[in-house]
Amino acid sequence: MEDDREGDIRVPLVSFLFCLCLITGGIFLALYVFVPNLSQPWYPVAAFALIGLPWLFWLLTYIYACMKGCFGAREGGAVDSRQISRRQTTRNVSNSASAAAAMQNHSDGGGGGNQQSGGVNSSVASSRESEMPLTYSV
Repeated sequence: MEDDREGDIRVPLVSFLFCLCLITGGIFLALYVFVPNLSQPWYPVAAFALIGLPWLFWLLTYIYACMKGCFGAREGGAVDSRQISRRQTTRNVSNSASAAAAMQNHSDGGGGGNQQSGGVNSSVASSRESEMPLTYSV
């Protein structure tokens, strides 16, 4: 997948255009504020429009992503299932770990009520390992 994006020029092109918009808007705004005798009345309007353009783009992109997720699943269209499959894989791994702990507890002679608590305790213990603080190196 990274090989497909290696020669793609869209991201650098959009980044360059946004940077150009911000710099041009900043120049118009600086000319309007610091050099009033050279400025035109449309400089602040153009400056705020150019500075606001990247913000508008990201806002519209966010709205599109929200709407795509809401309406894509209802219409039965092709929804990108990569994120969903990762969640299911993680859930399946944790379920299989708790099921294995419950079966071990059951085979050790534990009662039926202990099966659930054995599975929960094993998953809690494994999640605590990932919450250990990092060591500080100075």
